[in-house]
Amino acid sequence: MAKKLRIGPACYHVLHLIPIQIAHEMNFFCDEGLRDEDGKPSYEIVRGGMAPFMFEKETLAQRMKELNIDIAMDVKPSTVAYLQKQGHDLYIVAGWRNNMPHHLVGQSDLKSIEDLKGKRIGVIDIEDIFVTVIRPWLKRAGMDPYKDVNWVRGNNPSNAAERLKAGVVDAIFQDPSDAEVLCAEGFSDLFDVAAHYPNGRPDRVNVATGKALQEKPEMVKACIKGMIRAYWYMRKQPETFAQCLQVERRLRMESDDPDERRRNPTCASPAHVEHLPFPYNGLPTNLEGYLRESVEVGVLDEPPDMEKLGQLKLVQQGFIELEGREDLKEDLKRIKSLVGRLGY
Repeated sequence: MAKKLRIGPACYHVLHLIPIQIAHEMNFFCDEGLRDEDGKPSYEIVRGGMAPFMFEKETLAQRMKELNIDIAMDVKPSTVAYLQKQGHDLYIVAGWRNNMPHHLVGQSDLKSIEDLKGKRIGVIDIEDIFVTVIRPWLKRAGMDPYKDVNWVRGNNPSNAAERLKAGVVDAIFQDPSDAEVLCAEGFSDLFDVAAHYPNGRPDRVNVATGKALQEKPEMVKACIKGMIRAYWYMRKQPETFAQCLQVERRLRMESDDPDERRRNPTCASPAHVEHLPFPYNGLPTNLEGYLRESVEVGVLDEPPDMEKLGQLKLVQQGFIELEGREDLKEDLKRIKSLVGRLGY
């Protein structure tokens, strides 16, 4: 058995590495138990992403095997369901992106989802979180979500507003504070994602191999606890804003992808970081609803076995342990107050 726990993001995009890097730099992984008898870290972060974007279903399991990965972070739940059906021993053990606060903002002449037929929707990339979230609603509005709208790549929230104003696209996704500015200028708020998913939308989860769960359960739990603490830390604004921003800037400068290096920071302001969708208790809520939608739009052939898919005992135990710690009482109080205000 390997002595170290090997972890890393499935996707190479910088945003997917920031919370892992925060947990590493703040020593949360070590503090929660990922250290050896000499006090040295007993984990390795595998950077750079494991699965080519848009081909996660086809490549993730093999790459995890080749790289001897124990935990992959930011994986789509539908990918895990698909891979389990193919016989791969992978399980959802915690949440990652569990909510989506964005609004779909459109040109002033667009008034509803139905008006998007034949229009250009700006997204980061095909199969990204924005495409995934709006597909079921396009279908319910009578459209073929694969054919009846034009998905325009290269529109991340940090640069999309200028492209909307220039008429390059007809609709874009924006953070709540940025959406409010655009609507004040006369653009239309077509869809408030959070309002339509009050119980969460777990578009990304953390995944462990069956081997890791069997041989290293305490290490897996320590990793999850470290990630939960990173979620709390990042959303503690404005106190941690400067560090979050500088971590992102450094990761972008070190990225091999020129688009990632050029992209404006996701951690653009304390409000932007505060709205990041990490689950405060680490749980992927409304997982079954997410997977029903995956079936609805043809991503999955049939609903998965939910009992087999989610192995959430460790994250539940880990949160209870963190919740009972006197040294974390203030952090817990702070994050629960934020949940009360933002809804997640």
